[in-house]
Amino acid sequence: MLAGLLVCLPSSACADWVAGAFLGHAWTRPSTVALALPDRQTAVEIDGVEYRGESFASPQYYGYRITWIPDTRRWMGIEVEVIHAKVFAQADRVVRLRGTLRGAAVDASLPLSSSVQRLAMSHGLNFIFANVALRRELGPVDAQGTRRFVAVVRAGAGPTVPHAESTVDHVNREQYETGGLGVQAAAGLEVTVWRGLGVLGEYKFTGATPQIEVAGGQATVPVRSHHLVGGLAYHF
Repeated sequence: MLAGLLVCLPSSACADWVAGAFLGHAWTRPSTVALALPDRQTAVEIDGVEYRGESFASPQYYGYRITWIPDTRRWMGIEVEVIHAKVFAQADRVVRLRGTLRGAAVDASLPLSSSVQRLAMSHGLNFIFANVALRRELGPVDAQGTRRFVAVVRAGAGPTVPHAESTVDHVNREQYETGGLGVQAAAGLEVTVWRGLGVLGEYKFTGATPQIEVAGGQATVPVRSHHLVGGLAYHF
């Protein structure tokens, strides 16, 4: 995606670059997890799974990106961005199970731990995005001809690389794997504070539905998250 966008722009155009890094916190909405364990005759939908983020516990939530801004189109940017978010299912909460559990039909409210004792991505639901950003420079022009404030909206898509940790029927499993497509939409503000150095604040919404391997089968985990982040940007 990134290569295609760059090819569409004039090769002779000069450009600016902005590097950014940030910390933050993500709130993940409850979702319905599909659990399939063929050898255990289990195929259930688990409705109402709640999550916590633990964004400030090690390893912390973080992200970074680099933005290419063509001189002839300063209202736009092409970006590569990486976000290390985290997701922990709250196994002590009561959920609704529907389907077949260990060979028996089930439609009942039970603690998640009755079937899944742990379901997490603590070393990251890692997003790798190619973004298109729309930029609006605001405020007075300084001696270098630049403005101090930049409002930015961006949208992106790309692969996810979750590190899944699960305990299903008391059997543990952990691994990195590909998790399918992730998407994001975001809006924020960058403020230059000294020369090319600035600060940034941003709201993001991300979505992904990774299908992760668990002991004896797979779990499909819809993850829809709100993020608030803050950090530093350097214009060079």
